[in-house]
This record gives sequence, structure tokens and C-alpha cells, in this order.
Amino acid sequence: MRVASYVKDFILSRDSRKIVFRAQGCGLANRLRALVGYQALARVRELPFYLVWAVDSYCPGEFSELFESSINPMCLQALRSVSPRAIYREPIWWQDIWKRWGAERDWIVYRREVHDCLRALTLQRGLAEKVAEFQDRHNLSDAIGVHIRNTDNLANYAEWKKHYPDFDPKQISSVAGFMEVIDANVRSRPVFLATDDPELEQGLKERFPALITFPKTYDLTTLRTASVGAALSEMWLLGRCHRIVGTYYSSFGQFSAVWGRVPYFEVIGDKMVRSEFIDQMTSS
Repeated sequence: MRVASYVKDFILSRDSRKIVFRAQGCGLANRLRALVGYQALARVRELPFYLVWAVDSYCPGEFSELFESSINPMCLQALRSVSPRAIYREPIWWQDIWKRWGAERDWIVYRREVHDCLRALTLQRGLAEKVAEFQDRHNLSDAIGVHIRNTDNLANYAEWKKHYPDFDPKQISSVAGFMEVIDANVRSRPVFLATDDPELEQGLKERFPALITFPKTYDLTTLRTASVGAALSEMWLLGRCHRIVGTYYSSFGQFSAVWGRVPYFEVIGDKMVRSEFIDQMTSS
């Protein structure tokens, strides 16, 4: 009993002075979903919040190049003077952050703070103007947004099967399933495609000439095939569509839906299924 009490006290006292989120070793969507969760945790605990945004192969772009933000930045070197108990690294969804470190606080209050932090995620001015013009020109408010993750995710499936008990290989999205979604909609409404696979994008555009894609340059020599600015643009644009159809076990489309507060579906095998998880995450 004493040991359990000590562990609980340790967890609850981790952030006794500040909360620092060290965003490193993960992609854009995973960073952003955790960022707003830790920021909200700091708010409900009435603690200062700091962000360490490491530029690496997973996310090769500075936070300040992507967002207009009042969040307090902190460099990696400054972490040396910060207590390890104040540093949070896990790039997890905010409901998991609340369960681990905030469950003694009211969930409704915490979730409200999360959504306030989401609304405060403001793109850099030049980027914001570019995507807003693209959205208006292609009438994305009436569009189906389709996100196909088809490069690094494929290589990770074997590891995910070993280490994540909720990952089900039978539910992996099929390209045929996405093609069925596109074919069912492209003649009656705009369909916006976001993908990290240039060959797949080219093949789908040849088959469906009306398909809408955001212009970007691919670099197949890097872990991420497009720039982080292009990825953020596609993430924002997906969230402006009427609904999103995304890839199984990919947080990119999920975060787009939560950020834009639009319905989210996944291609499970070759069938389109509405995500109850995202419905819960977007509920007020």
C-alpha cells in the first residue's frame, strides 16, 4: 500500500513546477495530438508550459516555420536544467495523457481546454493564405477528403503487430477500398486526395482525372517523402472537407478530422467504416 501511494504521489508531482513537452522521434500528427494534450494539462494544473520541438528525420521542420503561436519554446540544450519529472515525451492522444497524469481533474474541463488549444493552432500567415486559396478554389467544404498512408506505414506494420495488441493486420486498409470510395464520389462531388506515395498519386489521377491534389515536391531519399510544410497543408485541407476517409492506424487523418471537427471514416480492409473513436474525440 505504501509503495502504491508513493508511486501515485510521484506521478502527480512530476509537473510540480512546469510541464515541458519534448517533441522528438515522431511525425507531425503524433506531435500535434500530444502537444495540445500536454498544453491542456498545464492549463488545468495552472502551470507554465514549454515546447521543445526537435527537427529530425521524422519531422524535418521548425515549429515556428509552421505555426503562429504564443507557446513558450525551449531549446534542447535548456533541458539540461529542467527536472526530468517535468519533461513529457510520449506522443500520445490527449485522453491517454489525461488518464496517466490528469485523471484527478475533471475530464470535461480538461477536454474543453484541449479544444481551445486546437483552435489556437494557427498556421503561419503565408501558409494559411496558400491553403485558404486552395480550399476556396476547389470548394473543399463539399469534398470527400481521402488520406492514403502508403509508404513508411507499410514498413511499420510488422513491428506494430508485435508491440501493439490493438493493431489488427486483418484491418489494414487496401488500395482497392480507397479506389471504391473515390469511384463512388468523384463524379458527383469534389474528391481531395492526400498521400505520401507519388506513384499511387499518379496512378489514381490517371484513373480519376477529376481528383484534386495539393501541389508538392516528392523526395524519395528521405524518410518523409514530402516536406513538413506540405504535410501540414494537406492535414489542414483534409479538415476542411465535408468528411475524411483515412488509413487504418494512421493518426494523420484522425488528427485532421479532430482539428477540423468533421466526420471520419477508415478503410478497414476494403470497406469504409465510421470511426467511433474520432466521434468521441470531437464531441463537445
